[in-house]
Amino acid sequence: MGYALPYEAVKEIQTIVKDPQKAEIIIRVIEGGLSAIEEKAKQEKVTVKAELKDELTKELVTKAELGETEARLSGKIEALEEKLRGEIKTVEEQLRGEIRTLEESLRGEIKAREEGLRAEIHKWRADTIKWMFIFWIGQIATFSGILIGVLKWMLKQ
Repeated sequence: MGYALPYEAVKEIQTIVKDPQKAEIIIRVIEGGLSAIEEKAKQEKVTVKAELKDELTKELVTKAELGETEARLSGKIEALEEKLRGEIKTVEEQLRGEIRTLEESLRGEIKAREEGLRAEIHKWRADTIKWMFIFWIGQIATFSGILIGVLKWMLKQ
């Protein structure tokens, strides 16, 4: 397959070279040179492609090597997961122990405050009953005094 110059290029050459035979020779020489270059490029393409394939094959990892690496990494990941699970379990146990200790401490504090509040409520209740008794004694004394006064007044009349 030969190379053909574009129509515009052929017209430009024919315009510059006034002799049609010379123009035709120049066009054929240029087309022949370009065809030779194209053919050489095709041959080089095959060679370069083969060389590149060989080089990439040497450089790239094979599927077997990749599988071995993946298996090794999976083993390491599983080992790390087990280690992390163990550490998490240890931390969890420590936290539960600390929570139990705090819970017992808080329960003791709450119980102490509850007993203090009960004692204070009992004291207030006793004070309230005492003041109620004093109030009612005062009311009875006042009422008795008024009643005696009214009776004496009625008896005098």
